Amino acid sequence: MNLDLADATHFVRSLVEAQGALVIDRWRSAVPAQAKDRRDFATSVDVEVEQHLKAALADRFPGHGLSGEETGADQADAEYQWLIDPIDGTKYYAAQASLFSLSVGLLYRDRPVLGVVYDAAANRCFHAFDGGGAFVDDERLTGSAVVEMSRVIINVDTPQTHALSAAERAWFEGRLLELTRRVYRIRALGLGSLAACWLASGAFDAYVDLTGYTKPQDLAAGRVIMREAGARVEALEPSVGPPRLLAAPPALWEPLRDLLTGGIQLPTTIRG
Repeated sequence: MNLDLADATHFVRSLVEAQGALVIDRWRSAVPAQAKDRRDFATSVDVEVEQHLKAALADRFPGHGLSGEETGADQADAEYQWLIDPIDGTKYYAAQASLFSLSVGLLYRDRPVLGVVYDAAANRCFHAFDGGGAFVDDERLTGSAVVEMSRVIINVDTPQTHALSAAERAWFEGRLLELTRRVYRIRALGLGSLAACWLASGAFDAYVDLTGYTKPQDLAAGRVIMREAGARVEALEPSVGPPRLLAAPPALWEPLRDLLTGGIQLPTTIRG
């Protein structure tokens, strides 16, 4: 790798924060612009911000690939690939709720090496690069210190549950039920980028994609931020369906892995 990751991170922070100002400026007037499917849509702001980000990154890093959630991929065979989600949480954004972010991650030969997530409504920038630590603005992040399963607050992502096969749905429902029995709290933020940042800050103790269908742009940046904050971030290979990403402090990762991949006996009765 011949890219200065610290310099690249500084550039991307400035770029994303500037586009975040546009996102906030247009917030009150944002309306759905195009439907992706019956549950998902983009606003005109998503498209405009992604175009700005891609143009600036292409100018600064010619020869790098660019993959945007709204406008597709360019130079898909390049070693360096920028993954862009201009507004993660568009449904929240369009509904005037403050739970959304701008996310830009960099892969080198498919490994996430740089991530910037801007929580525009809170004016907080989470950022990390490979070997450089994780930060929110200038504050170092070290993740959760929880080591007991009974104290764990875990964020679960559940994309595409409406499209799961019968076998995938049974796996998903069984693991979700088992988590409710074994951990302290389950959250479903519905926003992978910020969930990753909140794990890095210690607000969550663990993160799992329970269906395996989270979009790469949603977590490209967050994976670096979680890893650099001390989390173990690896994919599980379940008995059915695609790999599921699990992130947690090292002391929690294997117990959660065993819970999610082991056999589960579902109850035959429900007690009142």
